[in-house]
Parts: sequence; C-alpha cells; structure tokens
Amino acid sequence: MVCSHSKSDEAVTTINRVRPETPLDEILQLMERDGYVLMENALPSEQLGRLQEAYYRQLEAHPREEGVRIQRLKRAVERGPEFEDLMDWRPTFRVARAVIGADIELSDGGQLDYKYAYTPAHIGWHNDFKWMVNVPYPRQNFWIRCTYFIRDVTENMGPFTLLPGSHKAEGVCPDNYNDRETRQPTAIPGQLAMTGRAGSCLINNTEIQHTNTPNRSDRDRALIMICYKHAWMKQWQDRNELSAEFAKRQTDPIRRQLCGLMTWHMGEEHFPARTVAAE
Repeated sequence: MVCSHSKSDEAVTTINRVRPETPLDEILQLMERDGYVLMENALPSEQLGRLQEAYYRQLEAHPREEGVRIQRLKRAVERGPEFEDLMDWRPTFRVARAVIGADIELSDGGQLDYKYAYTPAHIGWHNDFKWMVNVPYPRQNFWIRCTYFIRDVTENMGPFTLLPGSHKAEGVCPDNYNDRETRQPTAIPGQLAMTGRAGSCLINNTEIQHTNTPNRSDRDRALIMICYKHAWMKQWQDRNELSAEFAKRQTDPIRRQLCGLMTWHMGEEHFPARTVAAE
C-alpha cells in the first residue's frame, strides 16, 4: 500500500511535542510542514482539575446508552465557565489565530468526546473537508482543531492517529486505507498515534489525514475538541453551532468575534483578534 501524503519518502517516528513557552515561529514552522503539533502542559494543573470535575459531571448527566462506542456532547463551551475558557485559551488560541488569521471564529460550539473502553474505531481514515468536491487539492481551506487531553492518552486507548504532512496531499484520503468490510482503519506507514499526559493539546489542520483506532484498554479516553475557522465560513450546524443566547451574552471583544458577531468581509484591523498572535 502506497501512502499519498507528502512525507511518504521520509519516516517520521517522533511526535512534534512543544510547550506553551515554545517560540511561536517554531510552532508555526511545524504546523506548516507537518500539519500538527502536540502541546504538552497546555493546561496547568489547577485548570485541568476544574475541567476534569466539570467534564465528569457532564458525563454523569448523560449516561451511556447501550451499544454506544463514543459519547459526544455538543456545544461544549456552553456547558460551564471551565469549558467557556477554552474558547480563547491563550497558549493554544495564539497558534490557531496565527495559522488562520485575524478573522478567526469558532467553527462550532466544541464537543466533549468520550470513547469507551474496549470499543472499535468509530471512524476510519479521512480528511475533514472531503465533501467539498469543488475545492481543488492541495487544500487551502481548513479548520484548526485543538483537542485537549482530559486524562492521559496511551497508544492502546484509541488515540487520534495521523499522517504528518498529509494536509498537503494532492487528493482525498485513499479509500483503501480502511478495511472494505469492517471500515476499520488499517495501519499506514508513517502514521503517528497522538499520545500524552492529561493537560496536553493536539493542534492540527483538519485536512491532515487522520483516524482513531480501537480502544483496546480498560480505560475510557476523554477529550475536549474546539475548532476554529475563517469568519466567512458558516458554523457547523445540526445543533453544533453556538446558540444565539450564548453569543449575545459575550462582552469580551475577542469572544464576541469568536461567536460570529463581527462583519466577516472587513479588513484585518476590524477584528479584535488581530494582535493576539504577536503577544
């Protein structure tokens, strides 16, 4: 099987691990080259503890239904102040802002993503915008996803797995990357499983070819996903979009922008987030 991603000639065996204090220019170089970084200690222990408590309160309020492989609770940022703070969490937001530009907005309300123990993959290899059939490759349009690890993620827990550099691919993720009968992802040369300690955050271009893998452990995998887009893109719908009530109660200029309350076709100086990446 031949990989279609741009780094197929070069074996990549280590994860791009950065930290909040890593110079932004270094992070952006990795984002451009490989399409992702894994920021360790993105959440300090106090903030992580508050999020963990709030996260598991939400799970208790939404018990698992029989046969469900993964629990996805939409509009995460509306579920409490601990989640709301992730909208513009500075160590990660400054990266997303720098990649997307001054017109950055939330693509949706975010989600709590909880994959249960001993479950198969819930989705195979793909790139997120494959449905945009009239947009040519390599894609210039994408979202930036920040995935926060609420507990440690190990390789046998069904981690987010990706192909570095594949955000520059010349076409969609090949169909034969997934088993034809089970639709489970197959092992692809060069793939990297995103593992790390609680409080880490995976920041990735959503056009990177990615999948999750079966959770073969006795531990559930707990994540929070926050995505960003350009202002001219619509929010993801089907009750993923931010509620009007949540957006209207925002008073901080940057958070109002993130909720889509700015005119999208104005110049860079119009957007409050214009200075964030330089701070």
